[in-house]
Amino acid sequence: MIDLVLSAFHFLLAFTLVAILAAQSALIRPGITASSLGLAANLDRVYGASAVLLLGAGFSRVYWGAKGSSFYLSNPLFWTKIGLFMTVAFLSIPPTLQLIRWSKQARSQSAFLPSDEQVRGLQQWLRAEVIVLLAIPFVAAAMARGLGLS
Repeated sequence: MIDLVLSAFHFLLAFTLVAILAAQSALIRPGITASSLGLAANLDRVYGASAVLLLGAGFSRVYWGAKGSSFYLSNPLFWTKIGLFMTVAFLSIPPTLQLIRWSKQARSQSAFLPSDEQVRGLQQWLRAEVIVLLAIPFVAAAMARGLGLS
């Protein structure tokens, strides 16, 4: 039963990350409004918390899930999946820092909005996150089917 709960929680958190990235991509556009900027910053905090929980749920599956740790830890696709996840995490740092800076500026200057050029720069980071994140389910599906095992 624990494997079922961990698996479902893991999937829900993965879907949460995708949904938040999609929402941020819709909000962070040239001509962004103050309310959209605030919402994007709030979503970014939820994104970070969800990513930490996802990592915790994933490693919980490794150690307490039905397949056992030897299935995962000896599979190079598992480590590829972890590497992709960490790449997404590193790619998320510049957008998070930018949203924090913009939020601080918006609090101190009520009329502040980032320039369209700045917004386009942030969009590029979000696109890179999406591209790498979309690779993870393919690696996970291959791993779940036993590929990568000797």
